[in-house]
Amino acid sequence: MNTTLPILFQRRHILPDGRLPIRIAPGIQMDTIKEALKNNGIFGVCMYDPSDEQQFYEIGTRVQIEDFEPELVDGLLQITVIGLDNFEVQAFGEGEETGIYYGECKILSRWPDAKLSVTQQLLAERLEIMYEKYPELADLHDDKQLSNLSWLCQRWLEILPVPVREKQWLLNRPNCLETSDYLMSIMLDPH
Repeated sequence: MNTTLPILFQRRHILPDGRLPIRIAPGIQMDTIKEALKNNGIFGVCMYDPSDEQQFYEIGTRVQIEDFEPELVDGLLQITVIGLDNFEVQAFGEGEETGIYYGECKILSRWPDAKLSVTQQLLAERLEIMYEKYPELADLHDDKQLSNLSWLCQRWLEILPVPVREKQWLLNRPNCLETSDYLMSIMLDPH
């Protein structure tokens, strides 16, 4: 399925079934959110890395506004979005009058759910430890699918400082198995 989405570029990453609070600045970001509200609060979030010469990446996540703070904080609107599915941008464009970025996007298949092996249980255990240490992360997810390898891999990709190019490559795989291997190698052989 192809669709056109208004796009926000973010350094923080969100994937399907993830939740992310985003602070929205006046100007193009606020205009993008207003445009999204015309379509049930749905827009695209693309990964952005100012230190990389590529900077903008093709694989993003279609999100929906789930909640917002009614009061501006430091002049910024705080919204919380939920990840619906990933997409691949076929073409970027910019609204001539608004400056809003749009993407012609091809919706990608979601990773199928997968059960944890005994070894992969480490991913769930370490995520629970992370949630205990950082309760604000835990509070984002009412339905923690700790026995679903796909869900676990996506949550780890959201929070670990994995280079964006590597995340993009992993997200382009048909399932979570290569991501699981990658994450397990990090956890079993920390640097």
